[in-house]
Amino acid sequence: MDKALIDNYISTDYMIDDELGLWLININQHDRALSRYLHMQAKPTAAFITAYNPMSKPTSEKVNKRAHQQLQHQLTKQGFKFLHGYGQSQDNKWPAEQSVLVLAIDKSQANEIAKQYNQAAYVWIDDTGLPSLVLKDDYC
Repeated sequence: MDKALIDNYISTDYMIDDELGLWLININQHDRALSRYLHMQAKPTAAFITAYNPMSKPTSEKVNKRAHQQLQHQLTKQGFKFLHGYGQSQDNKWPAEQSVLVLAIDKSQANEIAKQYNQAAYVWIDDTGLPSLVLKDDYC
């Protein structure tokens, strides 16, 4: 995968904008409050995933919204709790992508969802609250 694209993922702000209010998640920046919140769930792990712009190729808003609705429907059907959010590049060169923070998910389940929606990467949050980038090369 292109180093510039990976750098863009790493420097993106991943925002939760839900009933919790506004919450900022950044790659490799431990968040104790997030860790505490995750430990109140069935499993203390989460994945920040989007269905927008498969393989980081710009896709129409209509197609992106439809994919996002399908993702939410699938997660609900599978019994996952999730919070609404978006990923936004810090330089605003890439439009915000609607996303979800899927709670109490195993990494293998997150890998499958990312694979299903043809995502080049997603954000994994481990049981210490540390967000890391998981690239498609690592889960395919």
